[in-house]
Amino acid sequence: MRLLLVTLGTFFVIGTLILMTRIWGLGQTFPDYPYNFFKDVTSPQLVIQANTLDEAREIVNEKPKALIWVDVRISREKVAFALSPARDFEFLDHKRKLQEENPQAAILTSGKLTEYPWEQINEFYKNTPALKEFYVQFPETKFILNVVDNTLDVHTSVVAAINDLHSDDRTLVQSEANVIIDNIKVAKPQWVYGTSTPDLVRFLSFESIWLVSAIPFKGDVFIAPFTKQKRPAFNEVIIEEMRRRHKRIFLGPIQTPEQLKQARDLKADAYIYESLEALSQLEK
Repeated sequence: MRLLLVTLGTFFVIGTLILMTRIWGLGQTFPDYPYNFFKDVTSPQLVIQANTLDEAREIVNEKPKALIWVDVRISREKVAFALSPARDFEFLDHKRKLQEENPQAAILTSGKLTEYPWEQINEFYKNTPALKEFYVQFPETKFILNVVDNTLDVHTSVVAAINDLHSDDRTLVQSEANVIIDNIKVAKPQWVYGTSTPDLVRFLSFESIWLVSAIPFKGDVFIAPFTKQKRPAFNEVIIEEMRRRHKRIFLGPIQTPEQLKQARDLKADAYIYESLEALSQLEK
């Protein structure tokens, strides 16, 4: 009997704490800040990935109002360039085969692209541009920079690459690593910032105990894929909370008609596509 009373008392205390925290969270107010990045932008916005200048040029020609998503990488000497992480294996496998063919030669065969010089990377990926080239060649376009490599001083490398190219009103920084977003935000508070993987995990964890309203979130935009490790990366409760905080909702990459319908049903502010071709296929 005593054990039962202790258990009931414990549940009562926990429930009271959860309720108080939830009420506190719902009582918070959030300003709707007018970011210049979203000036003259209509909803829903198209976001299309491009990691070469030719891809970006095709997007600008066909969808001039689209935002361009660029995967940002860092070379050994801290040059910021564009390349999908899915293509790393091509270069790394090439280096490994060179070493096997020339066992006496001192060829670097590191498993990380960040340990190779920009000259070698650029020589192998013939159409891989430095990040600054996007801003130089498309001066009216706005970009989402998905910073992939969590290396030492990555924040200074990204900022230095485009700082003098009218980047303040046309840059949104996204990364899976929270530390990258935080460090770049300290250096460039004028830019707009997205959502890290730890943010998504925290939202889902707190939502499961009805405390999503109390979660601290430093991002300006809620950016999420539809799944993370084969599980949903968000739900309607999280989207509703982001709306309450005046955060724009970017979902994708959209790969199926079902995902497109879900994005439309949730009234997402932006749809992310992997390419113009993917967009065309899904808009048929």
